[in-house]
Amino acid sequence: MRAEAIGTEEQELDVTFSELVQKLQKDYGLEAALVVTTDGLVVDAATASGTEIDAEAIAANAVSGLLMLEALGQEFASTPRQAIIEFDRHLVLVAPLDQDTALVLVAAGSANLGRLRLAVRRLGTLTSEATPSVSA
Repeated sequence: MRAEAIGTEEQELDVTFSELVQKLQKDYGLEAALVVTTDGLVVDAATASGTEIDAEAIAANAVSGLLMLEALGQEFASTPRQAIIEFDRHLVLVAPLDQDTALVLVAAGSANLGRLRLAVRRLGTLTSEATPSVSA
């Protein structure tokens, strides 16, 4: 899929979801970066070498967090931005990208959460003309 991401006010990037998750995974030392559908399917994923993460399982479970985020947003009459779940050894950040997709970041528990949140905020909104990065 094609994604339009905002790096800074001066720089605008036009990248595929595949390029986006690979860049996020590499630049932020993530264990995994995924773009998932609201049905829980993996659109694109990048995982760190040697990491035993099941991207499909994370995608399926992250959707539950996304549904919770949307329900709470309705209660507050507000648009959800992101949900952060902290575990003993991991952080998981889930952020809606558009109506059909979400970004899921999995980081070590020692990761700089503020830096991850800033990265997600800088991504901006995906264009409604998103197309698959892998041709059918």
